[in-house]
Amino acid sequence: MGIFNKIALFFVVVYSVVIILNTYLGETERVQSNVIYLLMNGFAYIVSAMEMEKRKVVLSNS
Repeated sequence: MGIFNKIALFFVVVYSVVIILNTYLGETERVQSNVIYLLMNGFAYIVSAMEMEKRKVVLSNS
């Protein structure tokens, strides 16, 4: 699960950079779609990070 967490973080960083670049280039339609992708990837990253923390707690209690 750790590798998926790093992949999700990579995509969050990439999409945030793309959004910033497109904002400066003035492409608002693409920015709107990129914001949706960023939100989905950010949500997936947060969920996977929470799942990893939950597993760590379960393993430490065993």
